[in-house]
Amino acid sequence: MALSDFETLGELWTHQARRFGGKTAFINVDGGAISFAAFDRRVNRLNGALAARGLAKGDRVAVLSRNRTEVAEVFGTAKTGLITVPLNWRLTAGELHRLLIHSQPGVVIADEEHASRLQMIDAAGGGALRVVFGPARDGWMAYEELLGEGDPGQPRAAAPLRGEEPVCLMYTSGTTGAPKGVAITHRGALENARMAAEAVLGLRPEDRTLAVMPLFHAGGMWYHCHPSFATGCTTAIMAAFDPARVLGHCARYRLTNVHLVPTMIGALLESPALGTADLSSLRLVFYAASSIPLDLLRRAMRAFKGCRFVQSYGSTEAGVVTGLSPDDHLRGVEPANERLLFSCGRPVGDVRVRIIGEDGGEVPPGAIGEIEVAGAGMMGGYWNDPAATAGTLDHGWLRSGDLGYRDHAGYLFLVDRKNDKIVTGGENVYPSEVEEVLYREPEILQAAVFGVPDPVWVEKVVAAVVLRPGCTATPAEIIGRARQHLAGYKCPKEIFVRQELPMSAVGKVLKTELRRSVGAA
Repeated sequence: MALSDFETLGELWTHQARRFGGKTAFINVDGGAISFAAFDRRVNRLNGALAARGLAKGDRVAVLSRNRTEVAEVFGTAKTGLITVPLNWRLTAGELHRLLIHSQPGVVIADEEHASRLQMIDAAGGGALRVVFGPARDGWMAYEELLGEGDPGQPRAAAPLRGEEPVCLMYTSGTTGAPKGVAITHRGALENARMAAEAVLGLRPEDRTLAVMPLFHAGGMWYHCHPSFATGCTTAIMAAFDPARVLGHCARYRLTNVHLVPTMIGALLESPALGTADLSSLRLVFYAASSIPLDLLRRAMRAFKGCRFVQSYGSTEAGVVTGLSPDDHLRGVEPANERLLFSCGRPVGDVRVRIIGEDGGEVPPGAIGEIEVAGAGMMGGYWNDPAATAGTLDHGWLRSGDLGYRDHAGYLFLVDRKNDKIVTGGENVYPSEVEEVLYREPEILQAAVFGVPDPVWVEKVVAAVVLRPGCTATPAEIIGRARQHLAGYKCPKEIFVRQELPMSAVGKVLKTELRRSVGAA
């Protein structure tokens, strides 16, 4: 059966267990492996145990944990219509509290590291069942004990499931303001798995995938780990990113494809372990989540010889949108086609993309505007938030909040987040363009450009940089060299040298924290 033949996620999971049986589905790199069939039996036990405790279709199951096989099992509660709520373990207790209040889960499952941060759960979850990966503790039931209450046979949902119903809530906010839970439907999850597996990655059952992106993030579960399971691949799961260990696991598990963000790629290139790493099995590096400096991409393509690169653009709300193929990357290495490497590719599958100007009309190729997307992989809406849903979805189109343009061949080029655009003295400045210039400096390891209030220009362009070890470039020197490549209004007025930049769990620079650190938030 093809992925397009399934109505719900649970149907796919059951089918894969029967198709691949004793083949290894998941490997925990810290110990243990499990077959497709054994994994499915544990998923069935979890569904049965939660049903016996009164959870039914539409109830939420929150999970707060670093990457491990059991997190993937929790997503299997889709079989009985439960809705998984993966929580970002980097959030504070107060931020998590807001998400729990908003989602009102019937059960919260956490690893031992994070269970202690959720002591407020009785107030937040209305007496939700608390389950821990590990031994039982005060107020927390052991996960294995819960599974022991369930039957390994196939569970049945109390009410029929439909493809347009939600299977997961993924929160895109929670650090400030009201949280927004993106409701991903069964149909959307299946469609994104199909596009990622077939149109972007070209996965095959014999592939062996590394899952190092956090599984609470769309890029970790829905656009990499899940497509791998849906294809019949074996997935090695890492709890946290470590450059030397990633390189070592490539050889140990004969990995064929990895999903990384640009900051991870940079860390691999800087790792002393790269020189002796056996990467002979690796055929594909998939990168996404943020733009990549051209110099970094070129270095990576040289270092990972014989390995092909592919990029995809998408979001939690929009799903998988575009793909820049391995052939596009190879053509982009040629000087005449270098601009291709700045692109995030062309729409995949049945996805449609248009660029909308400030007047609400579609703009011609080459003109910058907001990216809007239409496709079956889009979210169903924001959970219990019709106003936010209406502000994002419009007659089948989703407003991405990203700025970009398309060329005459249909390639999409990202410029920046709409909210990151800097308006200084009436001129628009896109931080990614300035960052690209800063990354040309051999002394600079990381750079982030952002705007801060200014009494004369309304906003002024500033940058935070991390220098390579042993480098001593001064802010004045960096600004002076940047002026050779940038118009005056685009050039940073100040440079802040930092030991490190604040990062999200998926390697995105947290510019709000940078603004706050310079007293501008």
